[in-house]
Amino acid sequence: MLWIILGALALRLVYLAEISDTPFFRILVGDSVVYDAWAEEIRADFVGKDVFYQAPLYPYFLAALYAVFGHGVFVARVAQAVLGAAACGLVAGAGGRLFGRRVGLGAGALLAVAGPCLFFGGVVHKACLDLFLMSALLYMLARLLEPARPRWGWALATGAVLGALTLTRENALLLFPLLAVVLAGRRAPLAVGLFLLGGVLALAPVALRNYAVGGELVLTTSQFGANFYLGNNADADGTYEPLVWGHGDVANEHADAIALAEQAAGRKLTASEVSHHWSSRAWAWMSEHPADWARLLVHKWRLVWGAREISDSDEILVYEDASVLLRALATVFGFGTFATLAAVGMATTWPQRRRVGFLYVIVGGLAAATALFFVFGRYRVALFPPLALFAAAGIAQIVALARTRPYRRALAGYVGLGVAAAIATSIPIGGNGDGVRRGTAYYNIAVTQEAGGDLPAAVASYRKSLAFDATSVQAHINLGALLARGGAFEEAITEERAALRLRPDEVLAHVDLANALLESGRLDEAEPHYREALRLDPEQPQARAGLMTLQDLRAKSR
Repeated sequence: MLWIILGALALRLVYLAEISDTPFFRILVGDSVVYDAWAEEIRADFVGKDVFYQAPLYPYFLAALYAVFGHGVFVARVAQAVLGAAACGLVAGAGGRLFGRRVGLGAGALLAVAGPCLFFGGVVHKACLDLFLMSALLYMLARLLEPARPRWGWALATGAVLGALTLTRENALLLFPLLAVVLAGRRAPLAVGLFLLGGVLALAPVALRNYAVGGELVLTTSQFGANFYLGNNADADGTYEPLVWGHGDVANEHADAIALAEQAAGRKLTASEVSHHWSSRAWAWMSEHPADWARLLVHKWRLVWGAREISDSDEILVYEDASVLLRALATVFGFGTFATLAAVGMATTWPQRRRVGFLYVIVGGLAAATALFFVFGRYRVALFPPLALFAAAGIAQIVALARTRPYRRALAGYVGLGVAAAIATSIPIGGNGDGVRRGTAYYNIAVTQEAGGDLPAAVASYRKSLAFDATSVQAHINLGALLARGGAFEEAITEERAALRLRPDEVLAHVDLANALLESGRLDEAEPHYREALRLDPEQPQARAGLMTLQDLRAKSR
């Protein structure tokens, strides 16, 4: 186990060294920006002021690191590398108790080389805690369910760890009733009670804190309703689409959820009422269109098990471009490989289901909980530890069967199952091409650089984004606005016209194009775009101001 941990840590440190010179290492994007800023706020105000909208454990973890080592994301990445290596050791320990020493070491080794786990451990994101806490949960369940007389402390600790996992991955809450049923069939009622008590002890501080600052009881976060709606509505495709186009960041997502809900209600709403508004809309659509929802659910289930990583702000492809190690491991030991091997392992270990049935419950429960909302690759990180256990057990069984002549027919069946699983996971299921994904990654970098005031770097990143994906409307708009700020009006006009060719009703593109034309002295060309912007949005302030400026200039010219 020690060699597994040290080997896993070495791989992670080599990977961090490979990507250390890239902009993706130095610059935070998307949720990472929010977590970093939130951690700094926690250092200044530990309790905070509003009901949690996002899962809180990871920013508090970052705040603790910053308090000890000072603010710096390099420290966070190294700490996450240590947690990732420790997760491999915990899985090895769990596997040793469930399937024997060789299978345990094999599972730990598989987790150590899992490409997506290496990637997510290197970004400033809560997925690293998902991996560690799930591995710890598996180890504790293996100890708790050992045939020997139970130590009740393991039941309490198991519930506390699952509670902590719920504070990073809220849908893990579904595992409490499922695992309670498993424990009820294997242990005395006292074990079930202590397990649930452990969960209460982990979740109670957050619930009480939310009540103290918000005046209502919110167990973890208030984003359930909005997320449920995003995954279940007439326009949902199984992946993330913001409530308002172009507002995909956390701050806008939260503000839009509140503003749209309050607009519909005609009054101010509490955090729980906002969540209820969106969940009610989702349930209404599901009940009115059960066939459409069933098709959507099947599609999301396929996305959960697909080999392709559905990226969020951090795109694994651009990290693979910078790291030979990640590229090799993600290619050979990606999610599709784990799902395929685990399918075989589930079949080979089925006769042991009474003893290891909780693994089936965890895999099925987490997959179902993910498919109920929408799918990102990072939502599947918690699946890697139990899949590694099944995969190692399946490999061991196939090796054993291959050595025994009478069982070669069974071996052929398992191999056939593996081939079928490999084909099923590798079938393309929509999604963006690699160029669009890389373009989005550089767009996210550009937005962060622009917000930080590094405008030349932002221009270069926007251009790189468009080199990969010339269809990005927002990249054209933002690049055009930046070029206009620098006095390059003709280039700005070209970019804004490109945006309007892609999206003719984009208000901001009309405004930015009109502004650039106005600055170039082309008043007659600017006016129609100001008027079109006002037709699309009668309250558009920049268009109104631009028209007034244009009229003043014409008056002076007379």
